[in-house]
Amino acid sequence: MTYLPSAFKAFWHELPFLAAAGVLVCAGSGLVVLVSPGLSPLSLVLGAVLVGPTWAAVIATTDSIVRDDHGGVLLLLQNLKRHCLAGLEVAGVPAVVAALALLNWHVYSGPLFAVPLAVSCCAGVLLLLASCYAFSLRVTAGLRGKTLWLAALQLVARAPLVPLGVLALAFVALLLGTSVTASLLLLAPGPVALFASAGTWTEKHALHR
Repeated sequence: MTYLPSAFKAFWHELPFLAAAGVLVCAGSGLVVLVSPGLSPLSLVLGAVLVGPTWAAVIATTDSIVRDDHGGVLLLLQNLKRHCLAGLEVAGVPAVVAALALLNWHVYSGPLFAVPLAVSCCAGVLLLLASCYAFSLRVTAGLRGKTLWLAALQLVARAPLVPLGVLALAFVALLLGTSVTASLLLLAPGPVALFASAGTWTEKHALHR
């Protein structure tokens, strides 16, 4: 079973939601850039605080779209209230680990610190990939804590192309938005979330088939 057809159908039927999702995510991201430009431990943690709750609401809505064919701006706003803490919880884990990896890189040097630096970098990358699954597993499946991250890592091991595709799509949108026109940044969050939701539930269904 695949949820991709539902995701593609939503590109037309859920245009108001896609626009609202873009505005909310870009507003949070813009605040992060305004307060802490560039890649730093502060910007990573601030991104988790300002963007994580919004992204959880967007993912909860795209989960509903691809699974139940029910979405809309009103549902997005309801999900923002319902899942803001869950988004902070999920986004905070990879953000803190990645921030520690950056701190290790900036503060320490020499072969003595190569091992902890490598460990923190690998952990950050794995958790970033797992977070592409973790948001859906948290806000829709209701998983928490260690169970959530073990399930997300299991899906990464089974289907790494899904999170890699989600991150690649986000990166291309960011690249085009900064080099061609900023309006592309407003269009990106919704489709990225739809692809993430469709990929998560397709692989989740295949895992338990």
